[in-house]
Amino acid sequence: MTERVFREWRNRVAAEYRSAALTAQVSHWMIQCGFPDPLLHTALRIVRDELDHASLSHECLLALGGEDEPAAVDVSHLAEPTRAGPLGDLLTSVTRNFCLGETLAVPLFNAMRAHTSHPAARKVLTRVLQDEAIHRAFGWDALDALLEFDADGVRAGVSAQLPAMLASFERSYAFAPTLDDLTDEERSMGLLSLADYAEVFWKTARGDISKRFAARQIAVPEPYGPR
Repeated sequence: MTERVFREWRNRVAAEYRSAALTAQVSHWMIQCGFPDPLLHTALRIVRDELDHASLSHECLLALGGEDEPAAVDVSHLAEPTRAGPLGDLLTSVTRNFCLGETLAVPLFNAMRAHTSHPAARKVLTRVLQDEAIHRAFGWDALDALLEFDADGVRAGVSAQLPAMLASFERSYAFAPTLDDLTDEERSMGLLSLADYAEVFWKTARGDISKRFAARQIAVPEPYGPR
């Protein structure tokens, strides 16, 4: 087993735990802003889902031969900064973590699962995919609720933040160096090549994400990224 496999699954434990914390923060802001009960209950369900994903990812790490010790989590990454009041901070988090992050997560996990044959890794990815579509829908439903509060202000706020947010995701997901030595064994354990990350990112950013924002009269900046 390679250290890269262990590192990947340790990172996934931390990432899922972070997602749970950020969604808990979103649910708190939504309560403060008087959001409808169905959205609040979905947010709480997502917190539970992400905690489950973290536990399952740790179980997978152990099944692959990794160490049985707590994953390193940077506490400073477990909350978004509070800068614009509950409504403004909620808009930023929903846009970044759900409309972008969770919408990208669905095709990324699909791509991972397509090459995964190890039973422990496939079990995790199957469960995650069952949940991620709900998490993605929650983000766009939350954005719609925010648009009902203040359509013009929300559109302006999202449009102002999208270029920097997309650039940040591009740096994280679309960096594909010429040398990519991911092995078939590593792919079978749920890893995705950097080139595949980049391909999924560009396809989703230009397709699904752009179309969803356009349907809400919010333009994704163009030209955007390599062709």
